[in-house]
Amino acid sequence: MTNDIDQKGFYVSTKHTLTTMKFYDVDNFRMEGFNHQNAIFGLGIEQKTRAEGPTPYFAVDFEPSFGIDLKFTCLRIEIVDALSCDAEGSPIP
Repeated sequence: MTNDIDQKGFYVSTKHTLTTMKFYDVDNFRMEGFNHQNAIFGLGIEQKTRAEGPTPYFAVDFEPSFGIDLKFTCLRIEIVDALSCDAEGSPIP
């Protein structure tokens, strides 16, 4: 997202990317509000450490816009694929 405003008063988004991610060794899984759309407003990933158990680990938070509210921890995250897309989310050849 940029600091520019479009004609409708919304921030201008650039560099649209369709990303496939894989999460390993998921724990503390909590999901609420699953529905037909499951749009998210944001994705938060924070690396953390702990005194006991495997460390570092990641706290993952899918911030809901409409539908799914998802939080969990995991030990590893892999970016499987990343495709450049247009503003509607269609991959650019």
